[in-house]
Amino acid sequence: MLITLPEDILTTIVNDKSSVQGNLYGNIRDDGDVVQITGVTPDTGLLVGNWQMKMSLPDEPVGIQSGPIMLVVQKDKADFPSVQAYYRDTRNWILSELMVIRPFADFDARIKGLFEVSRLASKRVAIIGLGSGGAVVATQLVRCGVGHFRLVDFDRLEVHNIARHVCDLRDIGRYKTRALRDLLMNSSPFVQVETYEVNILDDLTLLQEIVEGCDLVIAATDSEESKMAINRVCWQRGIPAVYGAAYNRAFGGDVFRVASSTDACYACFHTVVAEFFGPPPAATDDFSPGYADPSQMADLIAEPGLAMDAGMIALILTRVALLTLLRDVQTSLPDFTSNWILFGNRAEWIFQKPLESIFIDVPKRPDCPVCNYTAYASLNLGMSVDEARDTAHRILQELPQIDISSRIHPHYSEEER
Repeated sequence: MLITLPEDILTTIVNDKSSVQGNLYGNIRDDGDVVQITGVTPDTGLLVGNWQMKMSLPDEPVGIQSGPIMLVVQKDKADFPSVQAYYRDTRNWILSELMVIRPFADFDARIKGLFEVSRLASKRVAIIGLGSGGAVVATQLVRCGVGHFRLVDFDRLEVHNIARHVCDLRDIGRYKTRALRDLLMNSSPFVQVETYEVNILDDLTLLQEIVEGCDLVIAATDSEESKMAINRVCWQRGIPAVYGAAYNRAFGGDVFRVASSTDACYACFHTVVAEFFGPPPAATDDFSPGYADPSQMADLIAEPGLAMDAGMIALILTRVALLTLLRDVQTSLPDFTSNWILFGNRAEWIFQKPLESIFIDVPKRPDCPVCNYTAYASLNLGMSVDEARDTAHRILQELPQIDISSRIHPHYSEEER
């Protein structure tokens, strides 16, 4: 039998000055092969045994047995107390293997040296869209040490999601945000997670609040309209954003990054992407309307596809996200120089062979209505931004007064009204 004991529970026992023994609670797993101690109060698990405080470690514990295991703690002058674990076999106590878990000290042991893991603990990432892509990104970034997440999705988990999702049958019916929150908190000892069960297109003011203070926003939605909204909000605030998409049946996908205000934004990307390639071949021609007609993108991304194929795109999205977070951190991981990465799981469309990567630099559009609005107004309206604002104000002043208070969206603020 192996008994696991979190270090913080041992500290609680040692610091308990009022008693020399108490109950242990936890879980018995794998037909009694493992006992996981989870606390010293009934709300932390099932009653699994006792703990005793002794001046010295005995050959065999004595005392009231209230479970199959016993911990004997010796409080001595050492910084860390000595502990022995026993389990009951018929009539005798048998010395057991004990694993003291030190999650804060040992969590990053296997990734130290690649980058300063502690620097990621203060990073805040918003992930909008928690399907087969966004959920994978979250589970990978938390393992890299990212300490703060804002998870956004309005969908609940259904049976058909499970074949491609990181959550499982135990989470059916739950919001994806909350199921994923629990998964993240079981993966890291220090992660903090906020959840938002909303459609960002229904509340753009809330979208602004969600991205405020974030170091990175990941757009993993199945809607081009929502990605455009994320682009506008992030670019105005100078917040880096990464956008991911899987093509129909996950034969491939792409990742686009906007790391700074000098980069092409997603509106630039959306406009010029058709200039790079013609429509896909007949076998995948239902992908071509995706960028040409945003209303069809959701249907394309909802196509059947293997979890491993969608996962390949999600892992590339994760790597781009991680490298973006590490831009101000010392790391041995090289960054990508291109802002658009295309990956083909299969030899279709522009991909000549399986598992092919294509790197492209998307230029900043000189008349982009989002990131080059001054030039956009000049080229399309023939006036400056101030002149356009004054003209719009004058036109509105000349319109007859109409009471529209009953038609205002309830989410709009008084200032926006």
